[in-house]
Amino acid sequence: MMLAVTEIQHVALLGLMGAGKTSVGSELAGLLGWALSDSDQVIEQTQGATVRELGERLGVDAMHELEAGHLLAALAAPEPSVICAAASVIDEPRCREALERPEVFSVWLEVDPGRLAARFASGPHRPVFDPDAERMFRQQLSRRARWFKEVADYRVRSDRSDAARTAALVAGALAAPAR
Repeated sequence: MMLAVTEIQHVALLGLMGAGKTSVGSELAGLLGWALSDSDQVIEQTQGATVRELGERLGVDAMHELEAGHLLAALAAPEPSVICAAASVIDEPRCREALERPEVFSVWLEVDPGRLAARFASGPHRPVFDPDAERMFRQQLSRRARWFKEVADYRVRSDRSDAARTAALVAGALAAPAR
């Protein structure tokens, strides 16, 4: 089943590492019949290394610049897409501004930091900023929550259902007449 969505050009999935952006994005892209642009996958394909490897090799600032570049390029693409944005993009004013454009439907996938820490071990491509993953996620959430709230057109707890159900919730919100 594909939904008809005309005013929105891009759906940007936001959240901390491990929030389920790739899983939900894949499901949502299928529901909408839109292309999927996943930050980690695009960066790995274009750079020939995982984000973790790039962070170690180039430094965190350069890695975050690549992530911001992915988001801005994906939002500039003419074809409709579901964008799985890196968590770091929310730190960048130019990215927040782009996410607030009327043709972009921004979705914050919220997950409890304890659950994120449990998921974190399954992602060897993800950068490690603190050996205590739960503390790392609590600090990131504390720093970024206000910006996620500011730009999000829709918020959903992605740790309370599977990816297909979360994607259906997002698709329903996207199809609603008033945003």
